[in-house]
Amino acid sequence: MQIRPLQFGSVTIENPVVLAPMAGYTDAAMRTLCLEHGAGAVYTELASSEGLSRDGGRTFCEVLESPWPEHPVAGHIFGADPDRMAEAAKLLEQDGRFDWIDLNCGCPVKKVVSRGAGAALLKDLPLMSRIIEKVKRSVSLPVSVKTRIGFNHDTADHLEIARMVEESGADMIAVHARLAKNFHGGDPDLEKLAGMKQTLNIPVIGNGGAFTPEDAFRMVDVSGVDGVMIGRGAVGNPWIFEQIRQGSRVACDTEPVPQATRLLERRDLMAEHLKRLVALNERKQEMIPDRAKRYTPEEAACIQFRTHIPYYVKGLFDKKQLLMKLASLMSVAAIMEEIDILMEKNK
Repeated sequence: MQIRPLQFGSVTIENPVVLAPMAGYTDAAMRTLCLEHGAGAVYTELASSEGLSRDGGRTFCEVLESPWPEHPVAGHIFGADPDRMAEAAKLLEQDGRFDWIDLNCGCPVKKVVSRGAGAALLKDLPLMSRIIEKVKRSVSLPVSVKTRIGFNHDTADHLEIARMVEESGADMIAVHARLAKNFHGGDPDLEKLAGMKQTLNIPVIGNGGAFTPEDAFRMVDVSGVDGVMIGRGAVGNPWIFEQIRQGSRVACDTEPVPQATRLLERRDLMAEHLKRLVALNERKQEMIPDRAKRYTPEEAACIQFRTHIPYYVKGLFDKKQLLMKLASLMSVAAIMEEIDILMEKNK
């Protein structure tokens, strides 16, 4: 298997193995670490078009701002109002940091779907089409769509969705090969993903179930997609992008492989991740000085890192002792002390 560079509009992704947008995970700290470890492109976390267009940029500051340069990067937005989505897209374009605009039409989370956005748009293809068309007319940046093969078995099928996205003017589509109602359950439907690829002229990136290089290779081999999007498989394991880029067909576990990512490398990456989270929170507090601050930037970073640590330490002996202490570790020094103890046990 060979994944070739992917191009749509003005964007070229040399290694089209990209980091998926994940709320609570893919802030600038994780995005830049993944880029440095081989990711071909990254997406921001899910950002509300309503918030971006109405609150004077507060959502923009909190969710999307990065202290570090990062390219290629997509500004990833959601909403159910074509005008608001277009306004949000224009704000992202005017900022100048984004290479393209991505529209979320597949998030199955209840608080998004209940607003008629995300995966709910799969039940209203005319509205989804109007959103894509409106955004496309409003910006000069390329526009892509992240979606699923359908909402459930009673709504529009994958081919109808695919045709509508292309006809509405999208430059690229990323497809999670599961129904929205199934969230992350069950195997991705690579046959339907292949059907969408065969139907479309625009590039298709496949998403869902890629936890190892072999998973990514199989997705491309079976479906013929132009690239692969990695989500949960990259949490605590940014090395996966480089492994895929190098074309390694060596099977690996769903966790970082100790012999390939030595303990010291894993430890140092955790330290760097924490350092960037602190810097990110310092930046946010500087940008919104009037907001009441319950936590210092360091404390906020330690809380945010709790969702990442279990993935970084998968497969390590006696990791439970560290995980049980997480709630009480509110400084970088305290977390790294416990990590060093764990690493020493696993030498």
